[in-house]
Amino acid sequence: MIDTAEFYKGGGFWIAELEREIVGCIGLQKLNGNIGVLRKMFVKKELRGTDLKIAQNLFDKLKSESEKIGFKSILLDTPSVAKASHRFYEKNGFFELDRSQIPPEYKFPDRNSKIFELKLTE
Repeated sequence: MIDTAEFYKGGGFWIAELEREIVGCIGLQKLNGNIGVLRKMFVKKELRGTDLKIAQNLFDKLKSESEKIGFKSILLDTPSVAKASHRFYEKNGFFELDRSQIPPEYKFPDRNSKIFELKLTE
């Protein structure tokens, strides 16, 4: 396991618990003073899409904290085959970036990933 306090320094890491079991998590890394990066968003498979809205609650927390920090946007990468994830992110205001739009300091992990951005302020 990584040292979340160090890895997410300048951002944060949150978990969702249900009956004392971790059922989801989300992380926010600081890329620079204006951009945060959504990392490690997971929800236990059998709880996805339920009335508990675990993914939405985790994301809302990350977005709120991003705004408090003063980030102007949030980036994320997700596998190109993860269609349900793409729909979730797009529903929450993310749009896909062309590779030429990716900030140079962003470490692009996988050529088969899609990169999305959410503008927090105009």
